[in-house]
Amino acid sequence: MKNLIRFAIVALALAPIAGFAQTLAPSQDAYVVPGNGSNFGTAITITVGSSSSVGLVQFDLSQLPPGLTAAQIQKATLTLFLDHVNSAGTINVDTVSSSTPWGELTVTGNSGISAGSAVATSAPVATADTFIAMDATAAVQGWITTPSSNNGFMILANAGTSVQFDSKENTSTSHPATLTIVLVSNGPTGATGSSGTNGVNGSTGATGPSGVAGPTGVAGPTGAVGSTGAVGSTGVSGPTGVAGPTGTNGATGPTGTNGTNGATGPTGTNGTNGATGPTGTNGATGPTGTNGTNGATGPTGANGTNGSIGPTGPAGSAGTNGAMGATGATGTLSTTFFQMYALINDGNSTGPAIYFAPIAYGQSNNGNTSLSFSNTNMVLVPLACNLVQLNVGANVQSSGSPAVAPSITVMHGTGANTPTATSLTCTTGSLGTSAGTQQSCSDTGSVSVAAGDTLSLRLIETVSTTADINFAVTLRCQ
Repeated sequence: MKNLIRFAIVALALAPIAGFAQTLAPSQDAYVVPGNGSNFGTAITITVGSSSSVGLVQFDLSQLPPGLTAAQIQKATLTLFLDHVNSAGTINVDTVSSSTPWGELTVTGNSGISAGSAVATSAPVATADTFIAMDATAAVQGWITTPSSNNGFMILANAGTSVQFDSKENTSTSHPATLTIVLVSNGPTGATGSSGTNGVNGSTGATGPSGVAGPTGVAGPTGAVGSTGAVGSTGVSGPTGVAGPTGTNGATGPTGTNGTNGATGPTGTNGTNGATGPTGTNGATGPTGTNGTNGATGPTGANGTNGSIGPTGPAGSAGTNGAMGATGATGTLSTTFFQMYALINDGNSTGPAIYFAPIAYGQSNNGNTSLSFSNTNMVLVPLACNLVQLNVGANVQSSGSPAVAPSITVMHGTGANTPTATSLTCTTGSLGTSAGTQQSCSDTGSVSVAAGDTLSLRLIETVSTTADINFAVTLRCQ
């Protein structure tokens, strides 16, 4: 039955008496083959020795506290993970010359990268899946004094040696190079003195002049002409013109002849009327009357729609900056915490122990039933200290069954030995049957660890469950 368990190691707090450490991941890494114009900045390993290849690693020291001086660098350690050994031998590590800067995605074997000062000489490289650590204190102190000289480290193989180290692009074993820097402590903070009386507020400084306004952008093109407005109503008709004169009457037709007089008798019927004479021609047309006055102008048609807005003109140049304010007082150095995380998908069933280790933020860490660097479930301790407290918080992401009461134990190994269980262990309350359920546990003690020792965490479940559970683990070392 599959059980998805996520672990987030929130903080491994190192608070030693003499100083505190900060571990940096590389800002860029690559390797070059002399005379070869290809770039290998995205490779998952840094190849050294094969075809005379040379490794390059650089760290961004601006992540260190501001105002840091070379005298405050107590120790700096460069650590490389040996991923593969083609031919065992030794390597040299130098700084890259301040006159030959390089870029991860552009550097090639024709870039003319040259060595600066020696960091380590004839360091043995014989066994794969092991860490190689070397003292880089002098190099880091020099870069703190002259930041522009920081072009990182150059890794060169001696005769017959051919090896490969993990790069920051490697998501399989996920052991990129690290630079652990131990800083000198400022000592314990003294008691807070009593507050002095407030001084009189100084007058407000004059406002700096406004920057010169940029030029007005070029006007956009004129919008398209709107459609023609509606036609106005017809004006009032003018008065009728004067009538022309009546034409002359046509001539009267001839009178018909009288019939013979008959005897006077009764009055005879009237004779038929004679035919009507032809109509006279029409008189000439009278002159046209004058035009009437124009009707009133119709109302103005509605405006056409606006054309589209032209493109925005280019932005004006920025005004000059105001004068820089005074530099604030230098703050004191604060304690640095190691932020480490792990994501486990262990497919756990009842009983078997699953081991996992803190790794860099954003990288996955799958648990394994055996302890080894090749399983990526062990890490090296960067600084000697005492493990004094283990805190575990658990939250059910999605419900499942049956309920489970997990236990977590701190594992420690002396030197490069495989870790064994310590006295720091605790078991949470019952979890799993309801989403959102939370449980926690803690333990205290004193487990002494030295720089270079190995650490791991062991998870054991009482039963197999289908619940998804998030764990937050805090391990304090002082």
